[in-house]
Amino acid sequence: MEEDDKVMEKEQNELSENLNHWDYIDRYSRWMYHTYQAYINDGDRIFDVGAGMGRMVKFYINRAAQITATDIFQSQVDYMNERFRRYTNFNAVLWDIMKDEVGDYKGKYDTVICINVLEHLKDDNLAIQKMKELLKPGGKLIIMVPALQKLYCSLDENVGHYRRYDKGDLQRLARDNHLTIQKNIYFNRLGILPYWWKGKRKAKTKESFSSSLNENNSKIYNFASMLLEPVEKIILPRKGLSELIILRKE
Repeated sequence: MEEDDKVMEKEQNELSENLNHWDYIDRYSRWMYHTYQAYINDGDRIFDVGAGMGRMVKFYINRAAQITATDIFQSQVDYMNERFRRYTNFNAVLWDIMKDEVGDYKGKYDTVICINVLEHLKDDNLAIQKMKELLKPGGKLIIMVPALQKLYCSLDENVGHYRRYDKGDLQRLARDNHLTIQKNIYFNRLGILPYWWKGKRKAKTKESFSSSLNENNSKIYNFASMLLEPVEKIILPRKGLSELIILRKE
């Protein structure tokens, strides 16, 4: 048991360090948020699955009536509660969508957000079922995942990704769970080639995309995000490094 605890603690520390690196590319995270911000209404009750350190929460916290943010690591939960301590509409809780019941959360939320989490879950269909349970009738489920299984490499494996998603995979999950598709787009087309190249070059290392971020290369990501966002607003990419789907519970 002590050995298991040490392994879990090591995983927590590595995850926290990796998530901290995302703060370097705030402009990229903002671009991600802009792809779905129109589907969050002022005054929404929001449930954020796997919110990590709250890097996406900060973009909508002033708009929500209530936010329940979850993570499977207590250290992340504690960090978020400290980070957003001045907000009375925020609460972070320890909750594992694969193990814990929906319980009192059932049917209470206008919007459920799941950003770059579904790929970490072995049974993604069960996760969709539970997220649907969290929603009120008419509520929205916002999901973003890494796209294109052919890009799957050590960069994915090293952070616990079971898969990347090909075209139609998320739509199938939506149909299987009787959810209506409101929006389904790819995001960051130009990121495909660099990711493929980096994945091949780092095939035998323990590096991930997050762990590779630093103050220097993040300037490139942020500058590219500033240029690409207006382009992809006009010309929707047919493929991209990520896929967004927004679903409605009838």
